[in-house]
Amino acid sequence: MADGVPGAGSALPAQSVSSLPLAALNVRVRRRLSLFLNVRAPVAADWTVLAEAMDFEYLEIQQLEKYADPTSRLLDDWQRRPGASVGRLLELLAKLGRDDVLMELGPSIGAVGWWWLSLTNTCKARSVTSRLSLHSASLQVPIRSD
Repeated sequence: MADGVPGAGSALPAQSVSSLPLAALNVRVRRRLSLFLNVRAPVAADWTVLAEAMDFEYLEIQQLEKYADPTSRLLDDWQRRPGASVGRLLELLAKLGRDDVLMELGPSIGAVGWWWLSLTNTCKARSVTSRLSLHSASLQVPIRSD
C-alpha cells in the first residue's frame, strides 16, 4: 500500500488519497463496501470491528445495528467526525486485515480520487478565472471623450 491504493498502479500519491474527504466516495463504492462489511463473519473484520477502530462507542454501534445497511450508515456518521478521510479508511481496513476489500475496491477508490481531485482543481480554476474576469472587467471601463 505504498502508493495509498493497493492494486491501483500509479493511481494517486498517498498524500492525495489521505486528504480526500470521505464524501468523495461515490454510492457505487459505498455499496460495494457494504457487501463486504455487512456480512458477519467470525474470520474477518466486519463493520462492527471497523466502527470500533473508528472510535465509535458500544451504544452507537448498537444503534447502527438497527439499520438494513449499517456500513453505509457508519460511513455517513463517521464522515462528520474530525479525521475522517478516504486515506484513514484505507489505513483502518489495512490494519484490520481486510486486504480483500482493499484489493477489490482500491482501483475504484483511486478512480474516485482522481475524479475528486480533478473536480476540485476545476472548481479552483473556475474561481481564479472568474476573479480574473471580474478584475479585468473593472479595468476595461470605457473612457468618455466629451
